[in-house]
Amino acid sequence: MRRILLPALVAGMCLSLAACSDEKKVEAKNESVAEVAKKVAASDIRFTPGRWETTVKIEKMEIEGISPEAKAAMQQAMGQARTMSSCLTKEQVEKPNSEFFGQVGDGCKYDSFTMAGGKLDAKMTCKTASGEQVVTMGGTYTPESYDATMNMDGKGPNGKAMAMAMSMKSKRAGECTGAEDVTPQPPAK
Repeated sequence: MRRILLPALVAGMCLSLAACSDEKKVEAKNESVAEVAKKVAASDIRFTPGRWETTVKIEKMEIEGISPEAKAAMQQAMGQARTMSSCLTKEQVEKPNSEFFGQVGDGCKYDSFTMAGGKLDAKMTCKTASGEQVVTMGGTYTPESYDATMNMDGKGPNGKAMAMAMSMKSKRAGECTGAEDVTPQPPAK
């Protein structure tokens, strides 16, 4: 799996789930990430700007042909949730673009995308040098929190079969501080 895809999809989920109106709806079929971003902007769905704290947990990670040592390290890491923070600005809320949805690259396209009534349901296909990856996302949201899952099946490094499942929980934690994370960190205890 390309190194950028996982954090990019997490970021996209984090930002795309924070809509604040149950009566507005965005639907797309066979459209690029940029086209979906345009639909969100045109729908007048608005997100709550501020600092968002997101906890991500990898529930499953399987890679064909992985060494026993690497598999043991992955299993140990899977049980640990990671928390990261991000700043969603007023400008990003008012004019979302393709970067708003995670910078997933030109090879990705939404097969389907529905965001309405406090629910998100999406399926994306990404074509990479390793092969094709199919990502499904679903979850529920309120104006200032969400709970979502993501499943990915496809080809990872060297064309090996790969399957991953992860869960994400996020909440708005106030105003941006300027000290938001760039990479996930273990949650505070």
